[in-house]
Amino acid sequence: MDPLPFFTPADSTSRLALTVDVDRFVDTKTDWTLNRLMLTAVLPAGDDGTFFLRLPYLTFDTGEIPVGSRWPWVLGPEGGEGWPNEKRISSFGKIEIGVTGPLVLPLLRGVDYGLALGLPSGVDRLYPFSATSIPFRVQLRKPVVLGGGLQAGFMAGYLIHMDSGKEFLDAYAFPSGYQLGASLARYGRPGSRWHLTWDYRNEDGRKSQLVGVQGWVPWTDDGSVGFKVSREIQGTLDRGAEWLFTLSWRLDSPKYRQGQEEKPKEED
Repeated sequence: MDPLPFFTPADSTSRLALTVDVDRFVDTKTDWTLNRLMLTAVLPAGDDGTFFLRLPYLTFDTGEIPVGSRWPWVLGPEGGEGWPNEKRISSFGKIEIGVTGPLVLPLLRGVDYGLALGLPSGVDRLYPFSATSIPFRVQLRKPVVLGGGLQAGFMAGYLIHMDSGKEFLDAYAFPSGYQLGASLARYGRPGSRWHLTWDYRNEDGRKSQLVGVQGWVPWTDDGSVGFKVSREIQGTLDRGAEWLFTLSWRLDSPKYRQGQEEKPKEED
């Protein structure tokens, strides 16, 4: 589950943007590798919110340890020995749609909400990186401005995961549970920022902790290039990958940047 693309005015990003991510997942214990190309479109939603749409394409190499050998308890009636037959599997993954925006809550000011729905467009053969399941996430994020270009962020959320409805994977393969996160970001000139992140998940007792560092540098007035390195520090049994490396390109529309969006003209 990728982090939701919350809109952050402090980094001068736009509410109309396109991001291309090239990912490499590596697990040294199982020799699993995954290459992924992810397209994310961000669109304005009302005066302050954003819609987003994600479309991934994945190539999964299971090495010498197929999913059924590693986690036999996730297989359904049709996911018997030898499934899937391929060692190297390529396909489009799960399409995800969602919305983010500001939310007013009692005693809390400056809170953002995020909703995301995964469509049953993936294939079960790509499990655990994709499947024909329907995950729904709701998240709240609280940004805290520290001054000097620094901003902290705190996130809490919950995942409801509905199974694929097919017989290759058991419902146990799709846990539900809560998610927590924290970040520290430093924003420089437009298009330049650094992030330290920590993410924790506990889904039906399956725990994960992921730490990462991400940097962005401008490459044009409207675009930036980013790179990210993340590592799983807990959940060796359940993890899909130990390391994640990402190279990103982002193109922003200046028209929908904070402070530059067109205001309706006042009538005489």
